[in-house]
Amino acid sequence: MRRLVALALSFAAVAALAPAAPVLAAPAAPTPAAAATEAAHQAAMEGYLYFYPLVTMDLTRRQFTHPSRGAEGAPANTFLHGRALPQPGAATPWANPDMLRSTAWLDLTSGPVVLSAPDTQGRLYTLTLLDMWTDVFATLGKRSTGTAKGNTVIVPPGWSGVLPSGMARIDAPTTYVWAKNLIQTNGPADYPAVHGLQDGFALTPLAQWNLPAQAQRLKSDPSLNLQVPVREQVESMPTDAYFEYAAELLRKNPPHPTDQPVLAKLRGAGLIAGRPFDFAQLGHPAKQGLRRGLRAARERMMAAAGGTVRSVNGWHQETASIGVYGNSYLRRALAAQAQPGAGLPEDLSVLLLAVDSQGAPLDGAHGYTLHFESGQLPPAAAMWSLAAYDAQGMPFANPLNRYALGDRDPLRYNADGSLDLRVSHAPPAPEEQTNWLPLPAAGPASVLLRVYAPEPALLDGLWTPPALLRDVPPEETVEVPPENTEKTQP
Repeated sequence: MRRLVALALSFAAVAALAPAAPVLAAPAAPTPAAAATEAAHQAAMEGYLYFYPLVTMDLTRRQFTHPSRGAEGAPANTFLHGRALPQPGAATPWANPDMLRSTAWLDLTSGPVVLSAPDTQGRLYTLTLLDMWTDVFATLGKRSTGTAKGNTVIVPPGWSGVLPSGMARIDAPTTYVWAKNLIQTNGPADYPAVHGLQDGFALTPLAQWNLPAQAQRLKSDPSLNLQVPVREQVESMPTDAYFEYAAELLRKNPPHPTDQPVLAKLRGAGLIAGRPFDFAQLGHPAKQGLRRGLRAARERMMAAAGGTVRSVNGWHQETASIGVYGNSYLRRALAAQAQPGAGLPEDLSVLLLAVDSQGAPLDGAHGYTLHFESGQLPPAAAMWSLAAYDAQGMPFANPLNRYALGDRDPLRYNADGSLDLRVSHAPPAPEEQTNWLPLPAAGPASVLLRVYAPEPALLDGLWTPPALLRDVPPEETVEVPPENTEKTQP
């Protein structure tokens, strides 16, 4: 017992001689100015991403419906029809070689608009409706509603009137709606039939239904810059202009019900739904925080671009949501940046061939073969096609005037049911050209695979196209000197 007490006393003596542990001071509370700066920084970083699609869509709408756009735009509630497939020198980058496009902006500020569709008699079309947040809220066409003739009323938020009997109703989340239609065409010989169907798609304000057509009053918009592309305008806006514009749009376009968390954070920076925003009235710390947050958000978008792309066999496929984004505001902003108005992958999925089987970019100096095993063709409930483009994403002249190759073409299959497609600049033998997709002359090229109404195997990532096999050049023949057959005399 005495030994235990002595041992305890010795421990106590050592502890008394040991230096006392330093007492760490509690971190100083941030000053009110620093707290205001940080709160504004966080709000601006999320707010920039949140508002990016809304600002992009509004500028796109205003440019398209501006009276001075002429044949490049159209008044509200009027379709602009593309009448021809892309040709060299007359196309936009990555233009669709299978479908003719029609575009319209619906204005529901004065009430519902009737969307009339003709009977396409089974011909594939997809009419996508997007709200001002770039979310797809409805699609009409062969996959969803069929191809029969019909009238559908697009109704603005809060409207409670009576509709004509027999008309379907679709409630739009915002008072402006982007309508984008794709309708199948089978080349120039098919244009007259497709043009007639395009003309059958019409938009009529419900108040004018069954009344003679009335001329629209076109309003000028002198504050709009028509020369600078929308993306460039959005990404060069100073902080005050960006958030004041966004706040004004938020007053006119209801947020989605699930946006409450981000709206609560924005309130801390003075961005309150339904109220104007005056940057000049903020204190210096809040202004500083908003500017920093906007720059941080732009840097975040730049760093995250392409991060959700899956690459298999040289093909790139987007794995994140497309067309409907929920609360994935970064993803939605990136989609609006890359291609505002993207439709649903269930209607059209696109894969980009980035490199060949050797990991090298496609080049017209080489020849390639794309081999599909039997039963492994693109899983399309409607159709599929491959299209080749030059380095700028444009179609290019070739001997067959062929800009796409797919299941609608008279392809030659192998005896075992497999399919070999030739992808090259140099034409193959005439009897093999039915399976030939031309490439541009020596230089970078790219190939897109479009699958219309893809089946679950593609949507779920269970099917991927095969690698593009680059031709192996024949080995150089090395001349070997003949063996000396003379016998040496002993």
